[in-house]
Amino acid sequence: MKVSVICVFNNEQQLEQQLKSSLITQNIKYEFIAVNNIENTFSSAAQALNFGAEKSNGDVLVFAHQDIFLKTPYELEKLSCIVYECPTGTIIGTQGVREPSRLYYTNLTSGDNYNPDFISKFDEKLYEVSCVDEGMFAMKKETWENHNFDEVLCDNWHLYCVEACLNARKNGHKVYVYPIQIHHFSKGTISLEYMKNLKRLCEVYRRDFKYIWTTCYKVRTNWIYINALVAAWVINRFARRNLH
Repeated sequence: MKVSVICVFNNEQQLEQQLKSSLITQNIKYEFIAVNNIENTFSSAAQALNFGAEKSNGDVLVFAHQDIFLKTPYELEKLSCIVYECPTGTIIGTQGVREPSRLYYTNLTSGDNYNPDFISKFDEKLYEVSCVDEGMFAMKKETWENHNFDEVLCDNWHLYCVEACLNARKNGHKVYVYPIQIHHFSKGTISLEYMKNLKRLCEVYRRDFKYIWTTCYKVRTNWIYINALVAAWVINRFARRNLH
């Protein structure tokens, strides 16, 4: 099994201190592909990750943000092995929500304060979910070859993995969380681009799914609902700005 770890970065210091510093402790050989976007070479995460995946030689592709930190030397091996054992078409992430139970599966911790002694609670096994978060996820290279990240639908830095998960499920494949022990130094933010992209996903996958469950939102794909949600989000953000 060959493993490729692919990361798009725009902050070299953060990449070195967080993701790379934890990768060098891993007990498995891997190829590291760092996609430099400091000069805004790429206009979207989908475009940048497709570039990195195209260069990769791994059987298993692991996509990670620059500010992910693997807590033990065994996390990359555990995630890669479970992906390698699953059928082509499977996507496995480190956090996601199970519908309709709303159970949120992850052993990820997040924020500026990293506590190496804190171990989360979920057993390390596969949990079937609707979609997984982009912080760290993996698939076989053949899975990516069959469906590259959609650079048209996801033309910004959001929801490219959610789109891949929806496409996988539409075509009869499974999406799982395998909750390895990692830390994400960012908690993430919701932007207007995120909301617009969520609306586009609803438009494209409306016939296939009644709901889209992300780690941030559960939304109905119904046209009236998603338009009302986006409008409400915009009004709320405008009101908050005026308050300040």
